[in-house]
Amino acid sequence: MTAPTSIADAMLSAINAAIADVDTVSSTEFTPAITTTKIAALSPAFDLESRFQWESFDGAEVVVIHRIPLEFWVKHDGRTTNTMTRARNIGTDAINALVAADGTGYELEFADPVTFAVDPAFTTVNSVAWLVATMFVSVRDTVTVT
Repeated sequence: MTAPTSIADAMLSAINAAIADVDTVSSTEFTPAITTTKIAALSPAFDLESRFQWESFDGAEVVVIHRIPLEFWVKHDGRTTNTMTRARNIGTDAINALVAADGTGYELEFADPVTFAVDPAFTTVNSVAWLVATMFVSVRDTVTVT
C-alpha cells in the first residue's frame, strides 16, 4: 500500500509542474510559506479520509480509497480582480493537471466526485491576506494481503 503522504506528494508535484502560478507546494505545512508570491498548494493531513473495501471473498485484495484534501492559498496581490480570478480558476487548472498526470504516483478514482470550494472571505496570516480554496480528490490504491 502506498502511504497517503506519498500520494499527496505525487499529486502536488503534478500540480506544481503544470501550473505556473503555483510556486510553493507542501504536504507537511498547513499555512503557506512567506516566500509564496502567487499560490501555495498544500495537502495537510486535516480532513483526510480513507475507505477500505475488500475486493475478494478471501480478503486477499483490498482497495483503499483516499479522499485527499488539497488547499490552494492564493496570495492577495492588492488587485482583487487578479486574486479572485486565480482562486476561482485554480480548481479547473488543478484537476486538469491531475488528470494529465494520472498514474504517476496516484490513480484517480473517477467514480467519486471532486469537490472544490473557495472560502467566503480572506484569511490573514502574518499580516498577509490569502483567499483559500479547498479541493477534495479521491484516489485508489490496491493492496494484496499475504
